[in-house]
Amino acid sequence: MVAKITDTRHVLFEDTTVKWCWYESELLRFRQMWNEGESILDIAKEFGTNRRSIALVVMDQAELGEINQRQHGLY
Repeated sequence: MVAKITDTRHVLFEDTTVKWCWYESELLRFRQMWNEGESILDIAKEFGTNRRSIALVVMDQAELGEINQRQHGLY
């Protein structure tokens, strides 16, 4: 007998709060902290949000060429 495969959908961040909107002043502060080598945990505390939100803003700002990859990565 062949097992039936069910194709369920997974919605990313479905049960997670994400900070989707950022003010320019916040982005400037984020870039400063990123360039100073602050961890995403410390950056998240600064903005009162979570690591997922910071990881997303890292991807956004990197794609836009506003920040560079760091030697020690996100943490």
